[in-house]
Parts: sequence; structure tokens; C-alpha cells
Amino acid sequence: MNMDTIVEKWFSTRDQKITWSISLAFFIIFPIYFANLGSFLPDDAMINDAGGIDGKWNVMLEETVEDGDSEEADMEDGEIYELEFSYEDLAPNLAYIEITVSHDESNENGPLPSSNDPCIGACQCDTVDVELNMDDIGGYVVEDSTTTSSSSDCPSEQVLRIYMIANYTGEGGEMEGTKNGILAMYDDGDQGRGDWAGDITLTVNTGGTPGPSGNRDNGETVTIEWKVVSVEVSVTPVVDIMS
Repeated sequence: MNMDTIVEKWFSTRDQKITWSISLAFFIIFPIYFANLGSFLPDDAMINDAGGIDGKWNVMLEETVEDGDSEEADMEDGEIYELEFSYEDLAPNLAYIEITVSHDESNENGPLPSSNDPCIGACQCDTVDVELNMDDIGGYVVEDSTTTSSSSDCPSEQVLRIYMIANYTGEGGEMEGTKNGILAMYDDGDQGRGDWAGDITLTVNTGGTPGPSGNRDNGETVTIEWKVVSVEVSVTPVVDIMS
């Protein structure tokens, strides 16, 4: 069978001609597409040796409270409230654990100090100290986190955050680099799991005139709240539309 016969056989029907036309188009278009792939990427983007894409990206963060609780504790002078909870779920990507301790001066019974006393009412506000025990936690970002706090202001709200992601601000925006690299920046590395514990101590400050007719403050109500916060990261390319 000579070449003319083969060609005539391959192109003898309409379906064969269509099939060969499509095949020929693919043979021509595919090399052109891959040769110009960079023009389909974001401005200044390039394909690196690792197969990632370098370029500009829009990064969006969505936080979710995975677990939490709150409690009011009626504490006396010198009393220690023991905070305890556990979190073991590895599925969510944790951003931070937040612990909020708040109190006010609500039960001074005696008269305020005299107008000559520089304290006036400020010295009546009780002091609340918070200290977390991180021994049973599987890792966290030490330099970014707050694990101790103290306040004698009224009203007072102490917020302690223990981060699982370095330099986390909760804000996205436009970033440069590879998509995989940006996602890696927001990976919790399975940190923050374990048994959480902390001591919250109340120190009563009566202020004013002592004695039966003076202040008889012997304690305060302290509110303790904790929550475990995860973050979902969305990374999409920046597309500049030319006018």
C-alpha cells in the first residue's frame, strides 16, 4: 500500500476529515498556549522551578469561634479561681485562643475617702491577676502571645491572646509571593491543642476609712470567658483590568 492510498483511506469520509482537522488544531494550539502561559497570569507573575506561581494575591481571612464558655465567679480576698478547659480537635486551623477577664467595683459598703485623700474612689478598686500555665499545651507563638496580666482599674477588661500563627493580625489584603507560601504562613502547625489551665487571683482594696463604719469590701464578682478561634484563608490572584 503506497502513501497516496493511505492518505486517501484516512480522508475518505466526512467524519475522518473532521477528526483530523480537530487533531491538527490541537497540535497547533497547545504549543502556542503553553509558550504564552505567562500572559494569562497576574501582572509580573512567573512560574518558578518548584511549580508554584509567584505573583500578587488577594488574601481573605474568615474567623470562626470553634469552642468557648464564660462564667461569673464570686471571689473573696486572696481567692484563686482555677481556669480549666481542653481542646484537642486537629481539623480546624487555629488562629488564637482568647481569654477575657473582667470585673468592676460593685460592693463597697462604706463612705468614699475624704476629698483630701488623693485616692478618692480609685483605691477601692480590687486587683485581679491572671496567669496561665502553658505546660500542657502543644506549642504556641511565644513572642506574640500574652499569658499574664494584672489590673486594678474599674471597670476592667483584660484580654489575653495566645497565638498559633506568627504575626497574625486577623487582616488580609494584597500580598506577593506564591499561593502555597502564603497558605503556609497561616498554618497552625497543630499548635494550641491540650489542657489549658490558669490561675485568676483577686486582691481586695478597700480604700477609705477602715473600721465598722468604713468600707467593708470582702470580695468581687469576676467574669471569665474563653474561646478558641480558627481561621479559613482564601487566596485568589490579583487581576488588573486595563481600561
